[in-house]
Amino acid sequence: MLLLGSLLFIANFLHAQVQSARADVAPNIDGVLDDEVWQRSPQLTGYKSFVPDFGVDMPFKTIAYIAHDEDNLYFAFKCFDEPDKIKTSIAARDKIGADDWICINLDSFNSAQSLYGLYVNPSGIQMDTRFAAGKEDVGQDLIWYSAAKIVDDGYIVEARIPFKSIRYSAKDGNVEMGVIFERKISRFSMQGTYPALDPAQGFAFLTQMMPIKYEGVKKSKLVEILPAITYAVNKEQVEGETVRSDDFEPSLTTKVGITSELVWDATINPDFSQVESDVQQVEVNQRFPVNYPERRPFFLEGNENFNFAVTGGFAPVNKVVNTRSIVSPKFATKLAGKIGDKNIISTIYAIDRADRNLPDYAADETADVGVFRYMRSFQQDSYLGMVATNRSRNGGHNTVYGVDGQYRFKQANIVSGHYLNSMTKAGAGADVVNSGTASVKVERSTRNFDGDITLIDIGEDFRSDVGYITRTGISRAAIGLTPKFYPKEGVVKRIDQTVYASITKDKPSGLNESILYYSIGATLPRNTRLSVSADRSSEIYNGQKFRDGSISLSARSQITKRIYFRTSYDWDNGIFYELEEQGYGKRINSNLTLQLSDKFNAEFNHTFASLYSEETDEKYYDIHIVRGKVVYQMNKYLFFRAIGQYNSLSKVWAPNFLASFTYIPGTVLHIGYGTVLEKIRWDGSAYVPSDSYLETNQGFFFKASYLWRW
Repeated sequence: MLLLGSLLFIANFLHAQVQSARADVAPNIDGVLDDEVWQRSPQLTGYKSFVPDFGVDMPFKTIAYIAHDEDNLYFAFKCFDEPDKIKTSIAARDKIGADDWICINLDSFNSAQSLYGLYVNPSGIQMDTRFAAGKEDVGQDLIWYSAAKIVDDGYIVEARIPFKSIRYSAKDGNVEMGVIFERKISRFSMQGTYPALDPAQGFAFLTQMMPIKYEGVKKSKLVEILPAITYAVNKEQVEGETVRSDDFEPSLTTKVGITSELVWDATINPDFSQVESDVQQVEVNQRFPVNYPERRPFFLEGNENFNFAVTGGFAPVNKVVNTRSIVSPKFATKLAGKIGDKNIISTIYAIDRADRNLPDYAADETADVGVFRYMRSFQQDSYLGMVATNRSRNGGHNTVYGVDGQYRFKQANIVSGHYLNSMTKAGAGADVVNSGTASVKVERSTRNFDGDITLIDIGEDFRSDVGYITRTGISRAAIGLTPKFYPKEGVVKRIDQTVYASITKDKPSGLNESILYYSIGATLPRNTRLSVSADRSSEIYNGQKFRDGSISLSARSQITKRIYFRTSYDWDNGIFYELEEQGYGKRINSNLTLQLSDKFNAEFNHTFASLYSEETDEKYYDIHIVRGKVVYQMNKYLFFRAIGQYNSLSKVWAPNFLASFTYIPGTVLHIGYGTVLEKIRWDGSAYVPSDSYLETNQGFFFKASYLWRW
């Protein structure tokens, strides 16, 4: 009996291949399940939760349908629920995370290396992501189509995904992909999947995919041409005078599918301005520059392949390839995809204009940037990889090369590591400086426990102009343990406790610093999370040891269908880096989101940070950053938005306004206006503080692009 029970348990997590129904007539994507193909399609049900706990029946039934024709994938979902309690919105693309939704987690190669996350809410609004190496990138924007309707017993979703929009492997018209269907019911803080995830493997989606077979798929050829124009008028205060500049910039971007697996991109004079400015972060008193995520469309194809083992988080090598280091290229080209069954490649070459923030900035100067990334996949999500990057400018260069990999064993365990070497030449005639970094990490993740051990070493002279490095010249050993508990009764659904400890040797000084961290968090209904944390730590800076501990409180909750908030409050010790003195202070981060109607949203953010001298109680700084955003989403294509942002340290007030129409990613029209107001005045020789505002910058822009696809 024990053997039989074990076999039945294993069979539950070994997923048989599903045959997709071939559509003779394409279903109409309208949120109505009246198409003939859905009557004979596989109908998959029996969703089990994995958040907050594994293996619990979802409160309401979900049925998934699978179909295809020679050009498209089709999916449909019948999600049973009480209509008046469904959380939805008519929002901009990628802004539906707080809603109820379904997600198609699609491993288009069935290789366990990466997946597309294709989300749809009950109003038919999309969100798409790319997941690889444990990181999910929400910047991805694919061309696909969806519709949804709320009905008497829940809601219905239909989706069409052109084969041209994804990368896949076809052999004689046959394609095998992997899929996990996912559903979120926000008011229960609950997410579930079909097929069910194995609690012994935790959140390892890539290794638990259900294979789907598609027959009779036409070999697709992809050609895209994306012309764009941007016209901008800018007025700026220069030495007490208003100086106007007009800028008209045409650009051209192309994409060619060499195969269904491998894509080449090129762009001339691309407009890399972002329609929505980055949310301001506190940039004062930072040991290393603030990093912002990539949102520019040209870089997103294949960007997931630049995820590198043992990077991000607390690791000093945050990114080996940070595409935001390519600021304003005159020309750029990329190659991304697969060659054969197991070889993954991503390359970039760009001629980048000079960075205006550099002290030796010259307007006519450029830098050559090159990136090469190769990965060889093995069983499950294991791989070996290599990388090389180079940035050359003004007779100098920075070259980084190395290897990385990860190996999964006994389902829930991963060992990963990397080695990198940098060669830096500061300029013509300078010597080349070599330095290296190496890391190894062992981690385990299951229903009841997450844990990891990490060893890191990075040289004092290691440098990566194409990457993002937060610290050099250290050796570190760290351990993190997170046991998870699931109360059988009551409002608390899960309790997580985390203990993290590390010791770091600062190589220049020979001194040691340490961190001892503890947190406890509780998951409750309505997407509610409460947590408390404390740490006792030290930090070495310029050969001195400082205290750097903190106590933190945080909370978030979807209070009602229309009101969401999150907040955190930190009391901490810290370093004032400019004077190299011990300080203390606090940080507050708060967000309030009001969904005034299905189409009208308002969001308010407040960030506060302060630091005082421990010895004299003198205030080094306090800073408030306040940001408000109001969006009216007329329909899934058109929205109007107003943003106001104020920084108390710089005393800058920056409102901006935008009208935006997006038919599909690439076919867009944007009209915007923004201004910058500062409390300064011109005294005849310099700008000095003032009690009144001066408009120091004013801008209007128009941007249009149209995507042709064959």
